Amino acid sequence: MSTAVRGRPKSLEKKKRIFEVAIDLFLTNGFDNTSMDQIAEQAGVSKQTVYSHFRNKEELFSACVCEKCIAYELTSEFLDPDQPCSETLHKLGHRFNQLLLSPEAIGIKRALCATAEQQPKLSEMFFEAGPKNMISVLTNYLETQSKAGKLSIDDPWTAACQFLYMIHGEAQMRLLLNVPGQIDLKKVDCYVDSCVDVFLRAHAV
Repeated sequence: MSTAVRGRPKSLEKKKRIFEVAIDLFLTNGFDNTSMDQIAEQAGVSKQTVYSHFRNKEELFSACVCEKCIAYELTSEFLDPDQPCSETLHKLGHRFNQLLLSPEAIGIKRALCATAEQQPKLSEMFFEAGPKNMISVLTNYLETQSKAGKLSIDDPWTAACQFLYMIHGEAQMRLLLNVPGQIDLKKVDCYVDSCVDVFLRAHAV
């Protein structure tokens, strides 16, 4: 038993390294030009180790997207139903915005848009693991808060979509299109706060 406990952190560290390398290679070489052999070699692990965590490259790609959501605390476990809605939604809004503006998110969206017609399955995997999952997480939270009488929401799914897509804003579009000019992060933070405040006023009890 003690051996398993000692070995677990090492296994998690290897998995983390696999994620880091896979994301980098997917962004640099593209999905088709990245192999599990390359990922294993650059991560410093055996091919068997990679396959012990992921059945195939598609599963690894989806897991990379999910891992980013976890890294930015955008999963249900970070949405405490007992905290004030305002506090939770402001935190969520800013974490989600940070993910949207991250180099990894911008890179993967650019790549997916460029190959959407040739690789629709890849786009579908991204949508399922990322946007669709995020909408589902927020929908469940909003439904719970509405039932508890903390918010007034008739359609939690629509409200979740409205919240998340409001957050996208101009800054992300500028980065996606590589529009010249520096992003004013203070202004972006104010924009996110404004989006959350508008949402809360719209659904106040």
